[in-house]
Amino acid sequence: MLDAYFSRKVEKAEHISVLIRKFEGNLPKDAENPLPKLIDEETIEELLKTTFERIYELSGRRLDERLRHIRKWNVLRILGIPSGFRRHKEKDEALAKENREALLALSLLQEVLGVKNPIELRDIKLRPVEWRYYTIELRGDEIYNEKGEKDPIYTELLKRDNGFRQALYALEYSQQAT
Repeated sequence: MLDAYFSRKVEKAEHISVLIRKFEGNLPKDAENPLPKLIDEETIEELLKTTFERIYELSGRRLDERLRHIRKWNVLRILGIPSGFRRHKEKDEALAKENREALLALSLLQEVLGVKNPIELRDIKLRPVEWRYYTIELRGDEIYNEKGEKDPIYTELLKRDNGFRQALYALEYSQQAT
C-alpha cells in the first residue's frame, strides 16, 4: 500500500519508501472527503522505479562521502595535525545518519519490489491492485489514524520532512477555512 497523495509531497526520496505499508484489506474503498490521488495506474510504476534508482545511487554516494570524510580525518590525526575532534565527530554522525536513512529506504524498496539492483528492475511490471483510503488526523504535533492510534511513520515525517509538513498544514488550513 502506497500513499498516493503524500508520496508526491515528501521532500526526500528516502521518505517515499516509508510511505509504503503492508496492505490492509479492512480500509474503506470510499472516503467522505478524499485527497486527490497524485499517482494513478500509469505513474505508479515510474514513481517506484525512479525512486528505487535514485535511492540506490544516493546510498552509494552517501557512503562514499562518509568514507572520504573519515579518510581525511584519519590522515590529519595520524600526522598529528589538530583539526577539531568535535567538529569531525559531529559531521561523521550526520553523515552516518544520512547513510543509514538511505540504506534503510533502499532495503525497504528492495523488499517490496523484490529486486536487488536497478538492472533487475527492468524486468518487473508494477500496477495498483485497488485504491483504499487511510484516514489521518493531526492532533498537535502528532498524527493519529482512524482507530485513534498514533501513527509513528506520519508523525516522524511531520518532524523531519518539510514537504510533508507543508502539505499537511496546507490541508489542515484549507479544511479549517471551509
